[in-house]
Amino acid sequence: MAKKTRKVMKQQSQQRAIQQAQANVNIVNNAPAATEPTVVTSAPRAAKTESVTPAQEFAFVKSDVRKSLTLATVFIVAMIALSFVVH
Repeated sequence: MAKKTRKVMKQQSQQRAIQQAQANVNIVNNAPAATEPTVVTSAPRAAKTESVTPAQEFAFVKSDVRKSLTLATVFIVAMIALSFVVH
């Protein structure tokens, strides 16, 4: 038996896809209809009872800046120390 060409394989793949799509449509069409429409509602959101200050809201920024400055200081000190070693 000869090897299938890409064209033939593509055609077969498309035919399988069409058959699957038709089967899916038949399944949906044959499904029993719901007697009442289903309404999905979200739960009501709780009101904000406590106020958050800007300092509390951006506390992580302060810690990140502190870490960055500490790291920068360490690198600057290391560069100065290496400059003495090199010369």
